[in-house]
Amino acid sequence: MSLENTDPSEFLVTDPKRFGEVCKALREAGTFGFDTEFIRERSYQPQLCLIQAATPGLIALIDPFKVDAGEFWELVADGDICKIVHAGSQDLEMCYLHIKRPGANIFDVQVAAGLAGLGYPLSYGKLAGGLLAKKTLQDKSYSEWSRRPLSPGQLNYAVEDVLHLDAVHKILKKRLKKLGRETWLRQEMQPLESAGLFDCKPQDRWRRVQGWQRLNRRRLAILRELAAWREQGARRYDMPPRTFLRDQVLTALSRRMPTSVKELRDVKGFPKPLAGKEGKNVLQAIETGRGIPENELPDPVQPKDENPIDKMLVDLVSAMGQSICLSQDLCHSLFASRALYAALVSSMRYGIPEPDSLKLLTGWRKKFAGAKLREMLAGERSIKVADKSGLELE
Repeated sequence: MSLENTDPSEFLVTDPKRFGEVCKALREAGTFGFDTEFIRERSYQPQLCLIQAATPGLIALIDPFKVDAGEFWELVADGDICKIVHAGSQDLEMCYLHIKRPGANIFDVQVAAGLAGLGYPLSYGKLAGGLLAKKTLQDKSYSEWSRRPLSPGQLNYAVEDVLHLDAVHKILKKRLKKLGRETWLRQEMQPLESAGLFDCKPQDRWRRVQGWQRLNRRRLAILRELAAWREQGARRYDMPPRTFLRDQVLTALSRRMPTSVKELRDVKGFPKPLAGKEGKNVLQAIETGRGIPENELPDPVQPKDENPIDKMLVDLVSAMGQSICLSQDLCHSLFASRALYAALVSSMRYGIPEPDSLKLLTGWRKKFAGAKLREMLAGERSIKVADKSGLELE
């Protein structure tokens, strides 16, 4: 589609009838790319401000302030239609928030690029530039997207953000097919297509609090109660949870365990007005955490890399993993992190957790290299220096 001399405002969809026509065209196309612009810094739920959708013959900038976008999200959740995104977890979160169903049949070009050995994570600009020799516009993701009318610069950026998705998708799809990695991408997309990624219960929010890994079991129980209280409070006051109360304050409360509003006010960073409004609820959450039976306390994180032998083995298995990725044109940062290697070493040395539950020993990762790395740690394979990749397993 040529956009020369085209006014980007022509792509704006603000009329319900036009919106219905766009949804019909997207369904008939069978494949479309999409992106969203939203603001999450001011409210408990992110505020959706714009939806961009594109096929080779259509560009639509859907204004959710003017039309009910529910029909669009039904398309995103339709498994018969392929949706192309770039780093799409937050865009797909919008789908779940609006219709309480996850997206389906997703093709994330950022992940596909990593599986094709092009690098991970690549920005949309670098990916489109590398594959299509296209220069994208300067990022305007921090624009005031809720303000109307949208500026010409914002509209042009919004168009560019989806204009090249289909072309990038076609190139990467061919590369993955040639490499035999199409099923690998489908496995990587499964979490994005799962409600569990977006439907985190208040009682499970504690694992998203920065610093929870450094607390013991009793303090983790208190943090669990406090994180659930924060979630409920943030919803009541319509604020982002971390704006309502910072993570560092939650962990400080878990350590100090104040028993009075006066002690609560002495905790660094705890807002004095909030102590007056929510003090009793905070103290109740702490008391509930203190009273949880020992056998029901959360499990702490197993220390990693503290033992010199463990650290050496993690270094070794990481180097071997990188070598295998280099020799097979796979982006290593997509294959594994140091934490995954540390978990594999812990499972082999201490039996925690069960090896078959580890990410490196499931799905395509196991077939690609995980099983070989496990055999190396078990002494069933040896390492030799090779010319091309640096290291090889025998």
